[in-house]
Amino acid sequence: MQQKNKLYLKILILLTLMTQTASATMDYFLTYYIPIDSEMDINSKNKDGIALYKAIAYTYYSEPESAIGFITNKYIINTPHKAKELEHMRNHNINLAYIKGLNVELLDYGSKECRVVMDSSKVVTDDSPEALAKILKYVKKATKLNMKEHKIDCAFEEITMPLVVPPLTTPQSSVLENTAFRTFSKYSSGIKDAPFLYDTFYPLGYSDDGKIAYAIEYDTDPRDMVQIKTFIQDLVTDKILWQDEYRVEENITNIDFKSFWREKRQKILEQLNQHKLHYSNQLTLYGEKLYYKHDALFLSSKSQKSYQKDWGLEFLDSSTISLRSEKKGEKVLNRKYYKGEHVLAREPIGYIPLGERGSRRVAVVVATLHRGWEGPPHTISYDIVGANLDVGFK
Repeated sequence: MQQKNKLYLKILILLTLMTQTASATMDYFLTYYIPIDSEMDINSKNKDGIALYKAIAYTYYSEPESAIGFITNKYIINTPHKAKELEHMRNHNINLAYIKGLNVELLDYGSKECRVVMDSSKVVTDDSPEALAKILKYVKKATKLNMKEHKIDCAFEEITMPLVVPPLTTPQSSVLENTAFRTFSKYSSGIKDAPFLYDTFYPLGYSDDGKIAYAIEYDTDPRDMVQIKTFIQDLVTDKILWQDEYRVEENITNIDFKSFWREKRQKILEQLNQHKLHYSNQLTLYGEKLYYKHDALFLSSKSQKSYQKDWGLEFLDSSTISLRSEKKGEKVLNRKYYKGEHVLAREPIGYIPLGERGSRRVAVVVATLHRGWEGPPHTISYDIVGANLDVGFK
Protein backbone atom coordinates (compact mmCIF):
# COMPACT_ATOMS: atom_id res chain seq x y z
CA MET A 1 0.00 0.00 0.00
CA GLN A 2 2.80 2.35 0.93
CA GLN A 3 4.61 1.64 -2.36
CA LYS A 4 1.43 2.39 -4.33
CA ASN A 5 1.02 5.69 -2.53
CA LYS A 6 4.61 6.64 -3.39
CA LEU A 7 4.07 5.72 -7.04
CA TYR A 8 0.84 7.72 -7.14
CA LEU A 9 2.62 10.75 -5.66
CA LYS A 10 5.42 10.52 -8.24
CA ILE A 11 2.90 10.34 -11.10
CA LEU A 12 0.99 13.29 -9.67
CA ILE A 13 4.16 15.35 -9.39
CA LEU A 14 5.23 14.45 -12.92
CA LEU A 15 1.84 15.34 -14.40
CA THR A 16 1.78 18.60 -12.44
CA LEU A 17 5.22 19.65 -13.67
CA MET A 18 4.37 18.72 -17.26
CA THR A 19 1.19 20.78 -17.30
CA GLN A 20 2.69 24.01 -15.94
CA THR A 21 4.58 26.57 -17.99
CA ALA A 22 7.78 28.27 -16.83
CA SER A 23 6.14 31.65 -16.53
CA ALA A 24 2.86 30.66 -14.88
CA THR A 25 1.82 31.82 -11.43
CA MET A 26 -0.16 28.97 -9.91
CA ASP A 27 0.03 26.06 -7.49
CA TYR A 28 2.33 23.18 -8.42
CA PHE A 29 5.34 21.08 -7.39
CA LEU A 30 8.81 22.40 -8.13
CA THR A 31 12.19 20.66 -8.22
CA TYR A 32 15.46 22.48 -7.56
CA TYR A 33 19.00 21.72 -6.44
CA ILE A 34 20.43 22.42 -2.97
CA PRO A 35 23.82 21.65 -1.42
CA ILE A 36 23.77 19.02 1.35
CA ASP A 37 26.30 17.12 3.44
CA SER A 38 27.57 14.32 1.17
CA GLU A 39 27.26 11.82 4.06
CA MET A 40 23.52 12.03 3.54
CA ASP A 41 23.90 11.01 -0.12
CA ILE A 42 25.17 7.44 -0.45
CA ASN A 43 25.89 8.00 -4.15
CA SER A 44 28.19 10.95 -3.55
CA LYS A 45 31.95 10.55 -3.59
CA ASN A 46 32.73 14.26 -3.45
CA LYS A 47 35.97 14.99 -1.61
CA ASP A 48 34.61 18.38 -0.47
CA GLY A 49 32.02 16.64 1.68
CA ILE A 50 29.17 18.43 -0.13
CA ALA A 51 26.69 16.99 -2.64
CA LEU A 52 24.02 18.58 -4.82
CA TYR A 53 20.58 17.16 -4.05
CA LYS A 54 17.44 17.54 -6.15
CA ALA A 55 14.79 18.74 -3.76
CA ILE A 56 11.05 19.16 -4.29
CA ALA A 57 8.68 21.78 -2.96
CA TYR A 58 5.09 22.92 -3.38
CA THR A 59 4.70 26.51 -4.51
CA TYR A 60 2.07 28.98 -5.53
CA TYR A 61 4.63 31.57 -6.63
CA SER A 62 5.80 32.21 -10.17
CA GLU A 63 8.05 29.29 -11.13
CA PRO A 64 11.24 31.10 -12.23
CA GLU A 65 11.48 33.17 -9.04
CA SER A 66 10.76 30.13 -6.88
CA ALA A 67 13.27 27.97 -8.74
CA ILE A 68 15.99 30.46 -7.84
CA GLY A 69 14.89 31.74 -4.42
CA PHE A 70 14.07 28.38 -2.85
CA ILE A 71 17.74 27.46 -2.65
CA THR A 72 18.15 29.39 0.62
CA ASN A 73 15.02 27.95 2.26
CA LYS A 74 15.04 25.29 4.95
CA TYR A 75 14.67 21.75 3.65
CA ILE A 76 13.44 19.51 6.46
CA ILE A 77 14.32 15.84 6.41
CA ASN A 78 11.68 13.32 7.33
CA THR A 79 12.40 10.03 9.16
CA PRO A 80 10.36 6.94 10.03
CA HIS A 81 8.47 7.49 13.27
CA LYS A 82 9.86 4.36 14.93
CA ALA A 83 13.47 4.66 13.78
CA LYS A 84 15.10 5.58 17.11
CA GLU A 85 18.58 5.66 15.60
CA LEU A 86 17.37 8.50 13.35
CA GLU A 87 15.50 10.35 16.07
CA HIS A 88 18.13 13.14 16.15
CA MET A 89 17.53 13.78 12.43
CA ARG A 90 13.78 14.30 12.66
CA ASN A 91 12.76 17.84 11.64
CA HIS A 92 16.41 18.50 10.75
CA ASN A 93 17.29 21.00 8.00
CA ILE A 94 19.71 19.48 5.47
CA ASN A 95 20.10 22.48 3.16
CA LEU A 96 23.61 23.95 3.61
CA ALA A 97 22.49 27.06 1.71
CA TYR A 98 20.14 27.96 4.57
CA ILE A 99 22.50 30.63 5.93
CA LYS A 100 21.55 33.84 7.67
CA GLY A 101 22.20 36.79 5.37
CA LEU A 102 22.61 34.76 2.15
CA ASN A 103 20.27 35.89 -0.61
CA VAL A 104 19.78 34.40 -4.09
CA GLU A 105 17.11 35.99 -6.27
CA LEU A 106 15.92 36.50 -9.83
CA LEU A 107 15.61 40.16 -10.83
CA ASP A 108 13.96 41.86 -13.83
CA TYR A 109 12.79 38.55 -15.29
CA GLY A 110 11.42 38.93 -18.81
CA SER A 111 13.59 41.93 -19.67
CA LYS A 112 17.02 42.26 -21.29
CA GLU A 113 18.44 43.23 -17.87
CA CYS A 114 17.26 40.06 -16.15
CA ARG A 115 19.85 38.57 -13.81
CA VAL A 116 20.23 36.06 -11.02
CA VAL A 117 22.03 37.65 -8.06
CA MET A 118 23.80 35.60 -5.38
CA ASP A 119 24.59 37.98 -2.52
CA SER A 120 26.74 36.73 0.36
CA SER A 121 27.86 40.17 1.56
CA LYS A 122 25.78 40.03 4.74
CA VAL A 123 26.35 36.41 5.71
CA VAL A 124 26.62 35.57 9.41
CA THR A 125 27.44 31.95 10.26
CA ASP A 126 29.13 29.67 12.75
CA ASP A 127 31.16 28.04 9.95
CA SER A 128 34.83 28.89 9.52
CA PRO A 129 35.71 31.17 6.56
CA GLU A 130 37.15 28.13 4.74
CA ALA A 131 34.03 26.01 5.30
CA LEU A 132 31.76 28.88 4.31
CA ALA A 133 33.72 29.51 1.10
CA LYS A 134 33.30 25.84 0.20
CA ILE A 135 29.54 25.94 0.84
CA LEU A 136 29.13 29.11 -1.22
CA LYS A 137 30.96 27.45 -4.12
CA TYR A 138 28.28 24.74 -4.13
CA VAL A 139 25.46 27.24 -3.73
CA LYS A 140 26.75 28.87 -6.90
CA LYS A 141 26.88 25.49 -8.69
CA ALA A 142 23.34 24.64 -7.56
CA THR A 143 22.04 28.06 -8.63
CA LYS A 144 23.46 27.67 -12.13
CA LEU A 145 21.95 24.18 -12.36
CA ASN A 146 18.58 25.61 -11.32
CA MET A 147 18.87 28.26 -14.02
CA LYS A 148 19.61 25.59 -16.63
CA GLU A 149 16.91 23.22 -15.37
CA HIS A 150 14.21 25.88 -15.56
CA LYS A 151 15.50 27.52 -18.75
CA ILE A 152 16.23 30.85 -17.09
CA ASP A 153 18.41 32.59 -19.66
CA CYS A 154 19.67 35.49 -17.54
CA ALA A 155 23.05 36.82 -16.48
CA PHE A 156 24.53 35.51 -13.24
CA GLU A 157 25.90 38.08 -10.79
CA GLU A 158 27.71 37.37 -7.53
CA ILE A 159 28.09 39.92 -4.74
CA THR A 160 30.69 39.04 -2.15
CA MET A 161 32.36 40.85 0.70
CA PRO A 162 35.09 39.78 3.11
CA LEU A 163 33.88 36.91 5.28
CA VAL A 164 33.27 37.90 8.87
CA VAL A 165 33.62 36.21 12.22
CA PRO A 166 30.63 34.39 13.72
CA PRO A 167 29.00 36.99 15.98
CA LEU A 168 29.21 34.90 19.15
CA THR A 169 32.89 34.00 18.77
CA THR A 170 35.18 36.16 20.88
CA PRO A 171 38.48 37.12 19.19
CA GLN A 172 41.66 35.81 20.80
CA SER A 173 44.49 38.08 21.88
CA SER A 174 47.92 38.01 20.31
CA VAL A 175 50.43 37.23 23.03
CA LEU A 176 52.81 40.16 22.57
CA GLU A 177 53.82 40.59 26.20
CA ASN A 178 56.48 37.85 26.26
CA THR A 179 58.38 39.55 23.44
CA ALA A 180 57.85 42.97 24.99
CA PHE A 181 59.04 41.74 28.40
CA ARG A 182 62.30 40.52 26.86
CA THR A 183 62.75 43.76 24.94
CA PHE A 184 62.38 45.92 28.08
CA SER A 185 63.90 43.42 30.56
CA LYS A 186 66.27 45.96 32.10
CA TYR A 187 63.23 47.99 33.24
CA SER A 188 61.54 45.00 34.94
CA SER A 189 60.05 45.56 38.38
CA GLY A 190 61.64 42.35 39.64
CA ILE A 191 58.24 41.20 40.86
CA LYS A 192 57.77 37.64 39.61
CA ASP A 193 54.05 37.88 38.86
CA ALA A 194 54.11 41.49 37.65
CA PRO A 195 57.36 42.46 35.91
CA PHE A 196 55.29 44.93 33.85
CA LEU A 197 51.75 46.11 33.40
CA TYR A 198 50.61 45.88 29.79
CA ASP A 199 47.85 46.47 27.28
CA THR A 200 46.38 43.50 25.37
CA PHE A 201 46.30 43.44 21.57
CA TYR A 202 43.51 41.67 19.59
CA PRO A 203 43.87 41.33 15.80
CA LEU A 204 40.52 41.51 14.02
CA GLY A 205 41.28 41.48 10.29
CA TYR A 206 43.10 42.78 7.26
CA SER A 207 42.43 43.80 3.67
CA ASP A 208 44.23 42.99 0.44
CA ASP A 209 44.99 46.68 -0.12
CA GLY A 210 46.88 47.23 3.12
CA LYS A 211 44.46 47.85 5.98
CA ILE A 212 44.41 46.22 9.40
CA ALA A 213 41.76 46.05 12.12
CA TYR A 214 42.56 45.49 15.77
CA ALA A 215 41.35 46.16 19.30
CA ILE A 216 43.42 47.17 22.32
CA GLU A 217 42.33 46.48 25.89
CA TYR A 218 44.14 49.06 27.98
CA ASP A 219 45.68 48.47 31.36
CA THR A 220 43.89 51.05 33.51
CA ASP A 221 45.62 50.47 36.85
CA PRO A 222 45.06 52.08 39.32
CA ARG A 223 41.74 53.34 37.94
CA ASP A 224 38.77 51.02 38.43
CA MET A 225 37.52 50.89 34.84
CA VAL A 226 37.51 48.89 31.58
CA GLN A 227 38.64 50.62 28.38
CA ILE A 228 38.85 48.95 24.95
CA LYS A 229 39.37 50.74 21.66
CA THR A 230 38.88 49.32 18.16
CA PHE A 231 40.79 50.63 15.15
CA ILE A 232 40.84 50.23 11.38
CA GLN A 233 44.14 51.59 10.11
CA ASP A 234 45.47 52.27 6.62
CA LEU A 235 49.03 50.90 6.63
CA VAL A 236 49.97 52.94 3.56
CA THR A 237 49.42 56.26 5.31
CA ASP A 238 49.13 54.99 8.92
CA LYS A 239 45.92 57.00 9.12
CA ILE A 240 43.20 55.67 11.45
CA LEU A 241 40.16 55.25 9.18
CA TRP A 242 37.72 54.35 11.96
CA GLN A 243 37.82 53.91 15.69
CA ASP A 244 35.39 53.18 18.46
CA GLU A 245 35.65 53.09 22.25
CA TYR A 246 34.10 50.81 24.85
CA ARG A 247 34.36 52.24 28.36
CA VAL A 248 32.85 51.07 31.65
CA GLU A 249 33.65 52.87 34.91
CA GLU A 250 31.13 51.29 37.30
CA ASN A 251 30.30 47.73 38.33
CA ILE A 252 33.20 46.24 36.36
CA THR A 253 33.48 43.00 38.36
CA ASN A 254 31.87 40.94 35.60
CA ILE A 255 32.95 43.13 32.67
CA ASP A 256 35.65 41.75 30.35
CA PHE A 257 36.56 41.46 26.67
CA LYS A 258 33.63 39.07 26.07
CA SER A 259 31.26 41.73 27.40
CA PHE A 260 32.77 44.24 24.99
CA TRP A 261 32.46 41.84 22.05
CA ARG A 262 28.81 41.04 22.78
CA GLU A 263 27.97 44.74 22.76
CA LYS A 264 30.17 45.94 19.91
CA ARG A 265 30.52 42.96 17.57
CA GLN A 266 27.78 43.91 15.10
CA LYS A 267 29.05 47.46 14.75
CA ILE A 268 32.61 46.21 14.23
CA LEU A 269 31.58 43.56 11.69
CA GLU A 270 29.70 46.20 9.70
CA GLN A 271 32.85 48.34 9.62
CA LEU A 272 34.97 45.36 8.51
CA ASN A 273 32.58 44.81 5.62
CA GLN A 274 32.41 48.51 4.77
CA HIS A 275 36.21 48.77 4.57
CA LYS A 276 36.46 45.37 2.79
CA LEU A 277 38.49 43.60 5.45
CA HIS A 278 38.74 39.85 5.96
CA TYR A 279 38.11 38.88 9.56
CA SER A 280 41.04 37.03 11.12
CA ASN A 281 42.23 36.58 14.67
CA GLN A 282 45.09 34.38 13.47
CA LEU A 283 47.47 37.19 12.50
CA THR A 284 50.85 36.14 13.87
CA LEU A 285 53.72 38.22 15.23
CA TYR A 286 57.10 37.38 13.72
CA GLY A 287 60.51 38.48 14.99
CA GLU A 288 62.59 41.56 14.25
CA LYS A 289 64.31 39.90 11.28
CA LEU A 290 62.22 39.05 8.23
CA TYR A 291 62.81 37.71 4.75
CA TYR A 292 61.24 38.93 1.53
CA LYS A 293 62.19 38.02 -2.06
CA HIS A 294 65.58 36.60 -1.06
CA ASP A 295 66.33 39.71 0.97
CA ALA A 296 66.82 40.00 4.74
CA LEU A 297 65.25 42.97 6.50
CA PHE A 298 65.82 44.20 10.04
CA LEU A 299 63.73 46.44 12.29
CA SER A 300 65.59 48.95 14.44
CA SER A 301 65.04 52.07 16.52
CA LYS A 302 66.94 55.20 17.47
CA SER A 303 65.99 57.54 20.26
CA GLN A 304 66.95 60.83 21.82
CA LYS A 305 66.67 61.03 25.61
CA SER A 306 67.09 63.65 28.28
CA TYR A 307 67.62 63.22 32.00
CA GLN A 308 64.98 64.63 34.34
CA LYS A 309 66.47 65.30 37.73
CA ASP A 310 63.13 65.37 39.57
CA TRP A 311 62.44 61.80 38.51
CA GLY A 312 66.00 60.52 38.46
CA LEU A 313 65.33 58.94 35.05
CA GLU A 314 65.93 59.49 31.34
CA PHE A 315 62.81 59.96 29.24
CA LEU A 316 62.41 59.98 25.47
CA ASP A 317 62.46 63.21 23.50
CA SER A 318 62.11 61.41 20.15
CA SER A 319 61.85 57.91 18.72
CA THR A 320 62.57 56.75 15.15
CA ILE A 321 61.58 53.30 13.83
CA SER A 322 63.48 52.12 10.74
CA LEU A 323 63.65 49.14 8.40
CA ARG A 324 66.98 48.12 6.86
CA SER A 325 67.36 45.88 3.83
CA GLU A 326 70.57 43.96 3.16
CA LYS A 327 70.15 44.69 -0.55
CA LYS A 328 68.32 48.02 -0.82
CA GLY A 329 69.44 50.18 2.09
CA GLU A 330 67.34 51.68 4.87
CA LYS A 331 64.16 53.72 5.34
CA VAL A 332 62.38 55.44 8.20
CA LEU A 333 58.97 53.99 8.97
CA ASN A 334 57.87 56.28 11.79
CA ARG A 335 59.11 59.13 13.95
CA LYS A 336 57.58 60.46 17.18
CA TYR A 337 58.44 63.40 19.44
CA TYR A 338 57.67 63.69 23.15
CA LYS A 339 57.38 66.64 25.45
CA GLY A 340 56.66 66.21 29.13
CA GLU A 341 55.67 62.55 28.65
CA HIS A 342 57.23 59.94 30.87
CA VAL A 343 58.20 57.48 28.13
CA LEU A 344 61.17 55.31 29.07
CA ALA A 345 61.68 53.40 25.81
CA ARG A 346 60.11 52.57 22.44
CA GLU A 347 61.09 49.56 20.30
CA PRO A 348 59.73 47.52 17.37
CA ILE A 349 59.05 44.00 18.60
CA GLY A 350 58.08 42.32 15.33
CA TYR A 351 55.79 42.44 12.35
CA ILE A 352 52.44 41.00 11.29
CA PRO A 353 52.07 40.00 7.61
CA LEU A 354 48.68 40.72 6.06
CA GLY A 355 47.31 37.33 5.05
CA GLU A 356 49.87 34.79 3.93
CA ARG A 357 53.42 35.23 5.13
CA GLY A 358 55.38 36.73 2.22
CA SER A 359 53.00 39.62 1.53
CA ARG A 360 54.85 42.86 0.77
CA ARG A 361 52.73 45.00 3.11
CA VAL A 362 53.23 44.29 6.82
CA ALA A 363 52.14 45.81 10.11
CA VAL A 364 55.08 46.56 12.40
CA VAL A 365 54.19 46.27 16.09
CA VAL A 366 55.91 48.93 18.20
CA ALA A 367 55.97 48.65 21.99
CA THR A 368 56.26 51.72 24.18
CA LEU A 369 57.27 51.63 27.85
CA HIS A 370 55.66 54.26 30.10
CA ARG A 371 56.75 54.92 33.65
CA GLY A 372 54.37 53.33 36.14
CA TRP A 373 51.94 55.48 38.08
CA GLU A 374 54.09 55.21 41.20
CA GLY A 375 57.19 53.73 39.61
CA PRO A 376 57.67 50.02 38.72
CA PRO A 377 55.93 48.00 37.41
CA HIS A 378 56.00 50.16 34.27
CA THR A 379 53.30 49.93 31.58
CA ILE A 380 53.69 48.61 28.02
CA SER A 381 51.46 49.93 25.24
CA TYR A 382 51.39 49.17 21.50
CA ASP A 383 50.98 51.02 18.25
CA ILE A 384 51.01 49.85 14.64
CA VAL A 385 53.20 51.21 11.82
CA GLY A 386 52.80 50.15 8.19
CA ALA A 387 55.75 49.02 6.06
CA ASN A 388 56.14 48.24 2.36
CA LEU A 389 58.94 45.69 1.90
CA ASP A 390 59.46 46.58 -1.78
CA VAL A 391 60.03 50.33 -2.11
CA GLY A 392 61.34 53.45 -0.36
CA PHE A 393 64.81 52.25 0.65
CA LYS A 394 67.88 54.50 0.20
